[in-house]
Amino acid sequence: MSSAALPTPLQFVPFSSAMDGTFWSELSRRKLVQYRLSEGPFEISATYSCGSAAGLPALANLDIASFGHTGGLLRTPDSCPLQGLLYLPNSMADMKKMDKAEVMRASGERVWQAVRDGRAVKDPSLLNRFLALIYVDLKKYTFCYWYGFPAARLPEEVTVTQPPRRLDDIFDDEWLTQLNAAYAAIDTPEKRAAFLVVPESSSGDLEIRPLEELPALIGSRFFLAFSDPSTSTTHPGWPLRNLLALVVHHWGRLVSECDVLCYRHEARHGRVQSGHSLVLSVHLGGNFVVADGKDGVPGFVGWERNAAGQLGPRSVDLSASLDPARLMENALELNLQLMRWRLAPTLDLETVASTRCLLLGAGTLGCSVARCLVSWGVRTVTFVDNSVVSYSNPARQSLYTERDCRDGGRLKCDAAADALRAVSPAVTARGENLTVPMAGHSVPDRLEIHVRADVEKLEALIAEHDAIFLLLDTREARWLPTLIAAAQRKIVINAALGFDTFLVMRHGVVGESGPDDSEKLGCYFCNDVVGPADSTRDRTLDQQCTVTRPGVGMMAGALAVELLVGLLQSPLKGRCPAFGTTRGGTGDNETEASENPLGPVPHQIRGFLARHMYMIPACMAFPMCTACSQPVLEEYTSRGWEFVLQVLNDAAYLERLTGLSRLHEETDLDQVWALSDSEESNS
Repeated sequence: MSSAALPTPLQFVPFSSAMDGTFWSELSRRKLVQYRLSEGPFEISATYSCGSAAGLPALANLDIASFGHTGGLLRTPDSCPLQGLLYLPNSMADMKKMDKAEVMRASGERVWQAVRDGRAVKDPSLLNRFLALIYVDLKKYTFCYWYGFPAARLPEEVTVTQPPRRLDDIFDDEWLTQLNAAYAAIDTPEKRAAFLVVPESSSGDLEIRPLEELPALIGSRFFLAFSDPSTSTTHPGWPLRNLLALVVHHWGRLVSECDVLCYRHEARHGRVQSGHSLVLSVHLGGNFVVADGKDGVPGFVGWERNAAGQLGPRSVDLSASLDPARLMENALELNLQLMRWRLAPTLDLETVASTRCLLLGAGTLGCSVARCLVSWGVRTVTFVDNSVVSYSNPARQSLYTERDCRDGGRLKCDAAADALRAVSPAVTARGENLTVPMAGHSVPDRLEIHVRADVEKLEALIAEHDAIFLLLDTREARWLPTLIAAAQRKIVINAALGFDTFLVMRHGVVGESGPDDSEKLGCYFCNDVVGPADSTRDRTLDQQCTVTRPGVGMMAGALAVELLVGLLQSPLKGRCPAFGTTRGGTGDNETEASENPLGPVPHQIRGFLARHMYMIPACMAFPMCTACSQPVLEEYTSRGWEFVLQVLNDAAYLERLTGLSRLHEETDLDQVWALSDSEESNS
């Protein structure tokens, strides 16, 4: 800037927005989980520093701390705050239609209000605000953004009367050291935004004073100082615009000329250097004249220019820079969180995600259930199975491929866990090679130790998980898990297949106060009047295999998971009353539906594919149930393994224990008496 050109209008280096990766990540999360369809504005913050390296633009830094988080990589001891408003239009069309001039005017009015009422004199950081208009495309991980930094239009009389000077051309190193120490001693970031520097006070030392003391310094030498984010050797940074507007508005009649200190520093050789700071001689021009303003508010400018140097938005595509596993996890969460935007705002996805699921059986049902659990965001899935993948499996069991069948076949539990992790890397999936002991399948003496280990392992697995899925091939295989889960008060979802029929049901859970058969829903065995027995003996090939229509397994698996998710939405969880029951529930379908974002939760779902229909019956617990009745639970609790072994070797013991044997005898006796009456009437 040559002296021949003086005086000249004062020009400023505008802010350049700089977003850290954590900012985009947190913005995406908040848009998905918190903001949803709301377009704002939302309060956010940024920072700028007077310690930028030479050649860098005047950066307004945003990171995760911009949303109120503590810390943040871009928060440094010399940072100054920028308060801002975030607008999130829901489409590019909405972003284009936004009235940018009105948005800038409204933000500028907030700045000017702080100037007029004097708050900005006590807290100069209120002079510096910003706007952020961002369209977030959560499917493609692209962001279209436009930042604005409101700055008042200054009167033409505000000019520079001398060429800019370096601070070390005016003061020596000792004075600069005092200045750096005094700046470092400023106790709050807000006060660092703007201050007064008295080069030589009455005590002979340099002093930094607040802006409100400016009238008292009229007639003495002082600098109007601010933390300058600019690295230009000729022009100050953007914060000076509103600072000068404040000075002219409050003290324009007292101050017509002012020396401005654009304070900058850098660390060099272990020491703070500030000699490159600029000193400007500024003519303020007397009273502030409103330029292009209305209602006593000056016009405000400050929209950021794009890479082409034009006023317009920028865009960033983060899809290529994100970890593919993280991309997949985010995409899954997107599908789930979108449910809460309009359709089910109260949906509790966090409880679903944290529910640890144990799948007993990794066949047709196990694969379908696992895939659906992942779709709901469940993070922990454990498979229990003892068989290997055969060539007949992959067509109907969606977690297996032909490769799993080679060399005799992989263990289903391991292959299923690996496949599930491939589908969703965020899932913690593991397999347990375990044979579930079955009632009525006698145990030879030489195998007792192994079977006992299996029982103890099964007990431990059920204890580790929150929801148990019974997806086993035979009825008797479900007895022991039902018993253990009932004793441990776990949620149990049971699914069973026929040729063109299926049953999906949840087991009733006993409350902490103890069993109450009048309120508790029944389990899989509560409709039986005989005990479980060996059903695999003397089976032909079509009876040994699960012969079912291909779609039945997928339908039952999906409904089993939906039943669990609906159950988890209830505050009662496993003790949630069944849809349509009069005991243990309201019987008011509309009330139950309104309390659960996914609707009322049935006890059973029975499907009949031949007629394409469903039934949702409900039954209460049977006092003589061979799996969940009080006598059975008490016997299991007191005797443990001895009781289980006795049932494995003698399934009829359960009928004697529960009273079913006596019921059979009474039924037979009634039939005899009925026959006798008939004979007597015919005689």
